[in-house]
Amino acid sequence: MSETNSGEPVDQLKALVSDHQVCYEVWPEHLIVQGESVQVGFGLELCGTHGHDDTHPMPGCAQCYQLYTDLKRIADWIEPQEQRPSQYEIQPFDRALHESAKRRFRPEVTLTIKILHREGFDQPVDDCEQRCLTEMVQKLGELGATRGKWRS
Repeated sequence: MSETNSGEPVDQLKALVSDHQVCYEVWPEHLIVQGESVQVGFGLELCGTHGHDDTHPMPGCAQCYQLYTDLKRIADWIEPQEQRPSQYEIQPFDRALHESAKRRFRPEVTLTIKILHREGFDQPVDDCEQRCLTEMVQKLGELGATRGKWRS
């Protein structure tokens, strides 16, 4: 059994991806700089579901929090481990359920990782942010996560 950078078995992360039907989206991060919209980074959004048992899921329930914790385990593994000119900000748990037409309005918990410049936060996206995003997406693929919607 191989291990992750954090010492966690990769098989466990693959099981989390499968159990929660984890998929992802990539969004541009923009700022207004001198009156112009500038893309300064990316938002990598992990989306997963825990399959609420009832017809009225409760946002922020204990299962949602556990799912967010599992998504954070995945996020911690996909982040580059060495120091780079980019930084990665995991956004806090928003205690909400999200739905997307792309995923047939399934109730899901999301975790967003912002990929931004470590310095010069208002500078346009460069090769480092692009490389970090590419590497994170590749690692998500290794775990079985897909872009846009879950594919078993």
